[in-house]
Amino acid sequence: MGYQHLKDTLKAIAITAPAARAFELTVEFALGEGKDTATVGRLEDHFRDRPAMKACVERMKADPRMRKCFDDRYMGPELDLDELVKYPRGSLGYTYARVLKHLGYAAHFYGDRPSLVEDTDYATMRVRKTHDFHHIVTGFSMIGPGELGVIAITALQYGYPAFMTLDLGAIALSMMRVEGWGQAVADVRAGWEMVDRIKPLMGVRWEDGLDKPVDVWRRELEIEPIRHGRNSWYEVLADLEL
Repeated sequence: MGYQHLKDTLKAIAITAPAARAFELTVEFALGEGKDTATVGRLEDHFRDRPAMKACVERMKADPRMRKCFDDRYMGPELDLDELVKYPRGSLGYTYARVLKHLGYAAHFYGDRPSLVEDTDYATMRVRKTHDFHHIVTGFSMIGPGELGVIAITALQYGYPAFMTLDLGAIALSMMRVEGWGQAVADVRAGWEMVDRIKPLMGVRWEDGLDKPVDVWRRELEIEPIRHGRNSWYEVLADLEL
């Protein structure tokens, strides 16, 4: 399933995307160790009207829950970390707020589009808004190697072209290293291996269950989170009391 998405997306990227620009943005992302969200946004905009993104939208719509999100143009309420941290300890809202505040992140970092009328614009904004929820439930860290793992999930579940390009680009760039060249492969593979075990994530309305314990979300979505290692936020944020 997922690997056919990979094959189809690779073909679409090769035919339709100006390779130099896509590669330039991938290099920016790699050099920034996944911290530069603006680079990701530019790559998403790069694919906005291209066949690869339109094909991704159709794959998303094949997921019944995500199709309903498209129909409703569901974005959920705005997220306020100061309010979410008041949720019960262990809940999705509390954990999300504690982790983001600890990292100095804002909940509304993803910006706005002038309109969500176009399916591609809605898909992009939904990916941006839910991305950190994916980090929380999967255990992948928000910076460095964990970023390659978590974006691999959306890349493989739906063939999201910006994320597919970033992961494959990171693997390609790692070959320039003499030592540790295969680490990017392992980081991406961790996300791809998780895809084989979990339910699709993009159609989940996280905002409707912010008071639900993270462990319950994980059971429902069949997620065994990454709890140890350099790509886990549990390990990276070991000093954070939750």
